[in-house]
Amino acid sequence: MGRLIYCIGDKAKIPFYFQSTGVCVYTMEELCYYLYHNVETMEEDISESQLVPWIRMELNMPERADFLATLMERKSGIKDMVVSIFCSTDYYSQDEINALIEKIDKYIELLPIERKKRHATAILKYGKRREALLEYQTILDDRDFSQLSEEEQGTTYHNLAVLMAQNGQFRSAARYFQTAYQKSGDRESLCQYLYALKLGGKEEEFERELTVYSDDTDVVRRIENQFYFLEENREYSPDYVNYLHLMELKESGETGEEAFWWLFNETVERLKESYRDR
Repeated sequence: MGRLIYCIGDKAKIPFYFQSTGVCVYTMEELCYYLYHNVETMEEDISESQLVPWIRMELNMPERADFLATLMERKSGIKDMVVSIFCSTDYYSQDEINALIEKIDKYIELLPIERKKRHATAILKYGKRREALLEYQTILDDRDFSQLSEEEQGTTYHNLAVLMAQNGQFRSAARYFQTAYQKSGDRESLCQYLYALKLGGKEEEFERELTVYSDDTDVVRRIENQFYFLEENREYSPDYVNYLHLMELKESGETGEEAFWWLFNETVERLKESYRDR
């Protein structure tokens, strides 16, 4: 049987929006739940300048807000802020709060480069692609990058490659997927490397690399199945149909015609809209 939780404070009419993840919360309980599951962004989340005023005005909890403001003025540590927020409601038990404090301690003990990597992965989880892309690039340029384990270096290269592929930068993505595989030995990175070569138009290199890994039957089967599926289904895609029509118009020398540019613009807008919705 679940436990009954008495919620404190009002439900906000205007939610609090966390810049780091794009998440909105409406109550103190939602705030605690969010912080509990986002240790990697907690320090910047709690440091948000509007958080305390929001607790005061929207949740109608002036005493708690004043206490938090005092802690901030004293430059108290993140753990003091967390305890103050979590002890204002019964949403989490004392044992759960203690477990969270231990988790924060372990996170703080990580090397700075390790925290950067986990932070980038955390914001990527929330769909912050542009921010994650920039952060992963910064991590690769960091002189302490070599302090990460080979596996974590591999996942950094892999995640950056995924973001590049989503931007249509398949050739750059291929290089990073290849490095990711060399670092971690993860077959997923190998498969994505081969996909990126193919999608980037590197046909000869794709065929050559496929031969190199021909002994790995699982990888070869995945590659063949994926491209067979695409070949079988691409004719049903409106964008692919438009693409074929555009190629026909181009080959017939009709690129200056109004019909060509109308179809071109429509196709581009469809692709842009599809990208935004991902």
